Amino acid sequence: MSVAVALTALVACGSCCMSTATAASVSDQASSDSDYLSLATDDLQPQQISVQLQQTDLGQLYGQNQMGHTQDNIDNSNFDFFHQFHLHESSEWPFPQQIDNRIGQISGVSISKDNFVYIFHRGDREWNQTTFSENNVYREKHKGPISEQVVVVLDPKNGSVIKRWGSHRFYMPHGITVDHENNVWLTDVALHQVFKFGPNSEDLLMTFGTAFEPGKDLDKFCKPTSVAVTTSGEFYVADGYCNSRIIKFSAEGRVLLEWGRSTIVTGEMVVPPYQLWIPHALTLAEDKELICVADRENSRVLCFNTNNGTFNFEINPQLFQRLFSVAYSPMAGGLFYVLNDKNMDVITETLAQGIVINATSLEVIGQFHPRDNEFSRPHDMAVSPDGTSVYVVELIRSHIRKFVLDSDIQNKFLNKSVDALNVSEQELMLNKYNVLENCPGLRENSGKQILLIMLIIAVGLFFTAAIFVTVLIYTRTKSIAHRKDAAFSRWQPRTLNTADGFTLGNIFNKKQRAGFEKLATVEVSEDDDDDDDDNDLNVRA
Repeated sequence: MSVAVALTALVACGSCCMSTATAASVSDQASSDSDYLSLATDDLQPQQISVQLQQTDLGQLYGQNQMGHTQDNIDNSNFDFFHQFHLHESSEWPFPQQIDNRIGQISGVSISKDNFVYIFHRGDREWNQTTFSENNVYREKHKGPISEQVVVVLDPKNGSVIKRWGSHRFYMPHGITVDHENNVWLTDVALHQVFKFGPNSEDLLMTFGTAFEPGKDLDKFCKPTSVAVTTSGEFYVADGYCNSRIIKFSAEGRVLLEWGRSTIVTGEMVVPPYQLWIPHALTLAEDKELICVADRENSRVLCFNTNNGTFNFEINPQLFQRLFSVAYSPMAGGLFYVLNDKNMDVITETLAQGIVINATSLEVIGQFHPRDNEFSRPHDMAVSPDGTSVYVVELIRSHIRKFVLDSDIQNKFLNKSVDALNVSEQELMLNKYNVLENCPGLRENSGKQILLIMLIIAVGLFFTAAIFVTVLIYTRTKSIAHRKDAAFSRWQPRTLNTADGFTLGNIFNKKQRAGFEKLATVEVSEDDDDDDDDNDLNVRA
């Protein structure tokens, strides 16, 4: 009963409290033929004329809802606005002390479903302007693979090393992703390859791309940057510094979709959503059917439909300058975390910092940065499965910082979600309580509605019981009358005085009985007692 009432409340609230927003799809997908960018490094400024962007209504250009928010949308008179969703740097994390001297530049970070922190570092290698040729071929192949164990697993509590692996295999590490089955996906920009390793680390399951051969065909990559993996096993690759495209694969590794091309433009213009300038990181919002990319040099986050790759919306406030990473958490209805760095060519007071964005309104609701005011060369970011912690790595040896949600925010948001796949009655009733708290109309009427339902049920049960008892008495009386008539070998209708009504034999008869004489089971009047003695004996026999 309680489960049914809870479900009724949930359905009612869904109809009265929820609202949806739709965005039109772009009908034509951009050609996959890309013009190439020849970029020297992944952290220095691109060696070409920078694009100047105008803040223009994309909805007018592409038929989309305008999702980009500029500084004009922000109330600068209330600076507490940026602290609505605050994270503080963890005092228990070992930074700024180095984890150890063997860990070089950390290019990637990811969190497993068990909450362990995986980092991907470059050992003794650094990416500079001489690392690649103009056609994106790696020039330092003669150095051989990195001898250090470049994949390191850390304890989320104190940053201590739990496990290391990956030596003598990689040349220039970039992105790392740990999927829902604890498989580890790695990208190497020198090898132009993507790797899938099993949970047992050294168990190589899949390899995509051709070693040291950049290309734009579907079986090759050019400096791939990031991988995002769905719970069904399908995955997306951001490819990357040269091709500026997104490729979707089946769980078996078959190409399903491809979209995006490079941005090679000058002058003032609005960059279309399918022109990317270094898609540097990917994140999945599966509950919203979105795959989102940090379009690094275009200073924006672009979100596409996971099924068909159509453009959904863009996040582009003026706080953004160079976006190195984006991460998503379903916490509090959905949050985007964006890792922003300064553009050295632009004079600005904006910090190199993390930015928190509401995934529904797409408004900035918080910022976070180190205690010393800003990041130095931030490169990647990951959010813990429960949404309480954010890890940021920088292209400085051993630099990984941990940020934790303030306790009041955790108390406000963390206990309000219900696991749809495993909902107990207690959890459902708790969710019903939360639903009633958040739906004023339903909350005001729910008590009266429940009381009315209980009253109707009680009245129905009472009348059902009364009818049953009446029918039972009538049937019993009819049966006894039939037996009496049969004893005298005659069949005639049974008639009753209207004053007599229904009785239960002589229980209520005023005539006294002697001893333990058996109660009569037929109706008799006091005037006929003498005449019916023999008949009573026959009936008892």
